[in-house]
Amino acid sequence: MTMLHAPAEAGLWGTTCARRSLDEAYRNPQAVALAKAAVRGDAETVARLAATTPGLVNTLEDGAVPPLLWAICADNVEGFEALLKAGADPNLGGSGHGPGDGKGHGRMEDGTLIREGWSAMLLAAGSGNPAFLRLALRYGGDVNAAKGKRVEPNQPLLLAAYHGLFDNVKMLVAAGADINTKDIRTTAPEYAIAVRGRFDIAVWLLQQGFHHDLPSLALGAEIRQVPLNSPLQRSKEQLINMLRAQGLVFPRRPLNLQALKERDIPPEAVEDLIMGRKLVWQFRLKSEPPS
Repeated sequence: MTMLHAPAEAGLWGTTCARRSLDEAYRNPQAVALAKAAVRGDAETVARLAATTPGLVNTLEDGAVPPLLWAICADNVEGFEALLKAGADPNLGGSGHGPGDGKGHGRMEDGTLIREGWSAMLLAAGSGNPAFLRLALRYGGDVNAAKGKRVEPNQPLLLAAYHGLFDNVKMLVAAGADINTKDIRTTAPEYAIAVRGRFDIAVWLLQQGFHHDLPSLALGAEIRQVPLNSPLQRSKEQLINMLRAQGLVFPRRPLNLQALKERDIPPEAVEDLIMGRKLVWQFRLKSEPPS
């Protein structure tokens, strides 16, 4: 290694994924060499190692993640594609889990958080770089596969919505993802609203035919506050009106319903309360004397 390349190489070898360093990625030294090649985007070495050792690209060991996930942690699209071309399975999940590197993944500017059982397809759905998801789909990624044991969103569409990744949401729906899918907790539009306030995603999903448990979505829409005079506030109001058109009645938030009984809220202000333009504490209690 020349001094010219040493700093870059040192940075690559410092990549972590699911709590492991590259040198700790696998017990099999050939698998470590493969992961290192993928991390630096060395397609030629990936192809050579894969051809020499059948099954290497789908290495599974206790506490480890499949090689594809290393390419995502390194934010290396070339290495990811090289592994896929060599036969890596984007639906394969491993037992490794925990934080690691990555760029633009979900709510974090830098970093990934992998759950046990997650596949490259699932991690790609939650990646801020849509190139990973595009490739995973091209090479057979299952848009509806549930991976992992935790309550957190464990399906591609749910994870993309959770992280507010609109491009990924659209890509998954176009590829056949079940728009009405639900995990143990909630649905895609509710994740989009609750975590990131992405009412624009919820509006789009409703326009595409989402219809699962609309009362729950309506409640979440009324509860979630976003900055006033923002595009998200306009999307919130659009969503509530779309839900009204489908027969949902507002207000439905318990706090607002109670406030209508206890506070002096004029009829013309109820809409502001529903849309979140005003809050209940801004209205005088009926039991209070007028100021």
